[in-house]
Amino acid sequence: MEGVQPGIRGGSARAAWCGGIMPAVLGAVALLAASARAADTWTDISTTLIDGLKSKGVKLGWPGGCSGVVVNRLTGDVVIKVVGGGLWRSSDKGTTWQRIDEGAVSGRDETGWATSVDPNDPKRMASFSLDGAAGWTFDGTHWKSFTNNGRNWDFGSVDWSAPSPKTIIVARHETSPPGEVDLSTDAGVTWKVLSIRLSGSPGKVAMVGALEAATLIYSNGSGIHRSTDAGVTWKEVSEANPQTRIPVLFKGACYLGTATGLLVSKDRGATWQAQGAAVSFRLGPFFGADENTMAVVGDDGASVTRDAGKTWTRPAGPKTKEGGYAFSANWFGCYAWDPVNNILYASAMGNPAFKLELGEPAKAPAK
Repeated sequence: MEGVQPGIRGGSARAAWCGGIMPAVLGAVALLAASARAADTWTDISTTLIDGLKSKGVKLGWPGGCSGVVVNRLTGDVVIKVVGGGLWRSSDKGTTWQRIDEGAVSGRDETGWATSVDPNDPKRMASFSLDGAAGWTFDGTHWKSFTNNGRNWDFGSVDWSAPSPKTIIVARHETSPPGEVDLSTDAGVTWKVLSIRLSGSPGKVAMVGALEAATLIYSNGSGIHRSTDAGVTWKEVSEANPQTRIPVLFKGACYLGTATGLLVSKDRGATWQAQGAAVSFRLGPFFGADENTMAVVGDDGASVTRDAGKTWTRPAGPKTKEGGYAFSANWFGCYAWDPVNNILYASAMGNPAFKLELGEPAKAPAK
């Protein structure tokens, strides 16, 4: 199923006009107009790939398109999940593609947290598929499928702190009663049901995280709870309610997103502190060269900081709805940021994968 496919370019631009207003207001409107123009220049990067697969007789899954996108922050390589067709990587910003998952992954991503990478070592990747095989890689080359557990999962978190991770915590899709959370301590070979429950639906707080072999966190709208005995007992460690559904572990710190900004723990979830200026986000943070450079995606689009969150800029609004599911950061929308080339990627079930070029990467603020 490997192949090289050309990309497709498209999009449109808007012009904005205003006059007869104060210069300061004029400047603000110009900035908004520039954002609107950028938001209209999303480029389809996957349709030709998918059409090529279909022409070879490959039967893909419902509802078609792509769902799931991640980026290697060190190289800018982008990986997309073709619904029913596995994971494909491009090293030229979506122009050509090669399948990378060795057939270990199928299905689709229900949410933007289903496929993720270890930002410390972006070759390591996990994909928690719905209605298909889920799996992961430790080295970016060799893949292993997890043992299926019914329809499988909406999202999941891996203990990337370990050289050879064994602990995985996942949120199952549509269980009865709803909100089942499963745990594996043997790298996805076996699963057990934990006593905790999640809301399991868009618009509700629901987060799970694996921070060490036996250290887990979760939230269900009543603060952040932590376990140090692999989910047997839990203790509330923060009153904050994350909007991100899995934590991001980077350089020894653990990051979550809330309605007001970054939440950071440097002691494996025992204590949490707010960091930086206010920014609301649901996906990310996606890191750049270091812990000071990151992007996040919320209901109002993407925000970028190059000073650890002290200041934020908003280079793009959210991707508008196409023919399939909405690109909502709250559930169906999958986003990733390429800090090398300064590109924002987006996918959602039933749609192609898209890219938005944000211009030349900005320099970090002077110290």
